[in-house]
Amino acid sequence: MNFYQHTQNWYNGEIFEGKIVIFSGIIMIIVSLLIWKYGSTPNANSLFLPLLLVGLLFSIGIGAMMASYPKRMTASELAFKENAKEFILAEKKRVEDFQVLYKYSVGFAAVSFFLTIIAFSFVENRIFQSVCIALMLLSVSLIIIDYFSKERAEIYYTKIQKHIEE
Repeated sequence: MNFYQHTQNWYNGEIFEGKIVIFSGIIMIIVSLLIWKYGSTPNANSLFLPLLLVGLLFSIGIGAMMASYPKRMTASELAFKENAKEFILAEKKRVEDFQVLYKYSVGFAAVSFFLTIIAFSFVENRIFQSVCIALMLLSVSLIIIDYFSKERAEIYYTKIQKHIEE
């Protein structure tokens, strides 16, 4: 198997993951709009905006990333064709550089979960509770995304190391 096919697999996994996140964002937007339209309680009114913002963050943020992927794929293919060894070394560095981000997302999730527990145990502020719910949804999504992304990164990194050794 040509090394670039491993890179293609990486990109295809990222694109699939992005589609799932965009779909989740759209669902959150729809749910927030339904809460806005049909929710009649103070809790529903306070949950509308945080849920809408997380949905927009997912849809717009990941949508922008997905829009850039075809250009990145083309650029990486050209770089591979120009100098395969240099491309593989650059990919090795890129993968190593973003590995640290997985620790930050777990830390963010832990803080969000802790805040949500505090919000529902000790604080009677609907807005704070709603923000914590939205943060927890964001955190759960990050953990799920990173669960698959980290696995793909480890597989890709193994392929990179194997090709460097050859």
